[in-house]
Amino acid sequence: MKRFFLGALCALTCQAVLPVSIALAQDECTGITTSQQVDKCSDVSKVAADSQLNTSYHQLMARLETQYRTEPDIGAAYTAKVKEAQRAWIKLRDANCPLEAFEIKPGTSAYTTTVNNCIARMSRERSVFLDNVAPDIVSGSAVGQGTDVSCPSQNFAQFLSTFSANAESQRRLTALAVKMLVLKRTEDPGRFEPSITAETGSGLMFPLMAAVGKGKTEGVAIETVDDTHMNVVDKRAGNSNIKIFNFSKTSCWALVGIEDWSLSETELVAPARPGMSRAENLCYQRAEGLGGLGFLERYRLTAELIEASLENYVCAAESGDPEASLSAASLSLSQMAPQLETSKLEALFKAASTTASGALGYATYFCNGNSTDYNGPCLHPEEAEREVIRAVSMGSTDAMNYLGSSFESGQLGTKDLSRALACYQLSADKGRPQGSDGVKRLVSQDSDIKASHCL
Repeated sequence: MKRFFLGALCALTCQAVLPVSIALAQDECTGITTSQQVDKCSDVSKVAADSQLNTSYHQLMARLETQYRTEPDIGAAYTAKVKEAQRAWIKLRDANCPLEAFEIKPGTSAYTTTVNNCIARMSRERSVFLDNVAPDIVSGSAVGQGTDVSCPSQNFAQFLSTFSANAESQRRLTALAVKMLVLKRTEDPGRFEPSITAETGSGLMFPLMAAVGKGKTEGVAIETVDDTHMNVVDKRAGNSNIKIFNFSKTSCWALVGIEDWSLSETELVAPARPGMSRAENLCYQRAEGLGGLGFLERYRLTAELIEASLENYVCAAESGDPEASLSAASLSLSQMAPQLETSKLEALFKAASTTASGALGYATYFCNGNSTDYNGPCLHPEEAEREVIRAVSMGSTDAMNYLGSSFESGQLGTKDLSRALACYQLSADKGRPQGSDGVKRLVSQDSDIKASHCL
């Protein structure tokens, strides 16, 4: 039996996803063979380059703020000139790239790829230009002043070991102005978005990073952006507390940005859910917030954000809350997060079954088990029918359609077109198009059919 309810189940927890994930690794774009892969990789390249350009721009704004703090009028004029130049450059880029693809038919894969590659190339070049405007020095050292006296190493892995060793080395090898990315709540309750600001050295709390050894450190990944930019992804505190440290090199490496992908308690202001402890309530809010970001597939940590959402739903479900339980179970079967163990999944669906949607989810579990692609007969039809009937009795139109489909096909062991018609009619009476379609289909097959009873 196909997973009839999975789409509706996921709709409770999964937002619409965009077609391209920035999380697509660059190495997946080597050896590509199809135009669809080329399209995706060119889009990934464009978005990554635009993200780096955004970082370079904000870092320049931060440098100007720091360098001209004692001369605010000059600093304001400099900043205004940079903004004016950047706006003009964006117009130039956006006009140049369609020109570069002019001889290619618009709307084709080749056109899209050519424009994307052009935007990526020009954005990378612009990032390098902005990085060299009003160059900064690293706080407390001669790094950046044309000498390598205080530079631990040009090799980034060796540099990172020295940098992260203690608070003093981090302070000495951090730029005077640092880009800070944090997650802030939006006007939409329970939703968050990244916010970028600039922070000067005096406002930073050192140490910023736990020590990283010279060898491989579990939970820490070093990613190369280009020859002069490196990222350190630190997952040692778990998926709910990931930080990414951005480094840039002139004469030596320096920390220039910190991305904090956690949700601080100060941002979690939703009212407590009845029956949950404070910790479980915070877990529920984090699950909603991090999942909302992950399902957009706009950010490089898509997979980690969705996994963090599942972990936090499971935490919140310890309270027995039916919505948290259903969300955790649904996400586990969405193929977007790790699958939970069967015993855990069943316990979650059972806890969720006090609601109509939870009872219907429990029914699909009885039919399909802990599988995302099961396509055989219902594994436990009697238990499944019992839960569907409970869901119908609680007013679920999805359950009415499910039960109608079951009676129509006999997938739960009973084939009864009169009862199928009755269930579809219940759904149609509540304004559901799927119920109306079921009624029309059965009547077109047998004009003499009469509805009996759904339950």
